[in-house]
Amino acid sequence: MEAAKTGGRVETGHEETTCAPLSHPLRVRILEVCNTRDISPVAFVDEQLQPDGMTYKSRQHALSHVSYHFRQLEKAGCVEVVKTVQRRGATEHIYRGTVTVYFTDEEFERLPLEQRRTLSRTSFQGLIARTDSAMRARTFDRRTDRWLVWVPMELDERGWAEFTTTMAATYAKVEQIREDAKDRIAGSGDKVIPATFGMLGFESPPPPPLPAAD
Repeated sequence: MEAAKTGGRVETGHEETTCAPLSHPLRVRILEVCNTRDISPVAFVDEQLQPDGMTYKSRQHALSHVSYHFRQLEKAGCVEVVKTVQRRGATEHIYRGTVTVYFTDEEFERLPLEQRRTLSRTSFQGLIARTDSAMRARTFDRRTDRWLVWVPMELDERGWAEFTTTMAATYAKVEQIREDAKDRIAGSGDKVIPATFGMLGFESPPPPPLPAAD
């Protein structure tokens, strides 16, 4: 493989991996927050939302560093500016995660392939951000009944249809659980358990060919 060295890193001509925009723990934390609320770099700094153990020499240093990573996530399509506010002669940019839109099956089928790819990439990055944050905060394994599983499968068309139908039914059940819990919490004031549910189901690329026999 031909490779050229540019700016201290090796360029191979290949597309970046899906998780490349999340190569810094601060970006993971920013994306996690932006997927739950609109926020500016200023508010992020003032609320001290950076990962545990990350410190700065001054507020200005923190703001400069945090703003840079917000812009990098915006460049990667993970967040977008939804509002600007003029404050003391400066412009404050308010960001929002780009994975908050829900599509029905029919709407998703009508989207062009490139738009579906973009949505899948940013949605996956959002899931990775929440997972990584929970692992860093050591809440991911706090409960012994937590789930983390993936299974490689070989399916025919009928199996694929049964597979996706089961996932749709599971999602509908989880949504009902979420709504019921929301109503109970509002009425009782019970303790809130922050949780994340993720489901993946996709056609994998074909396996590499076996080496030719001698």
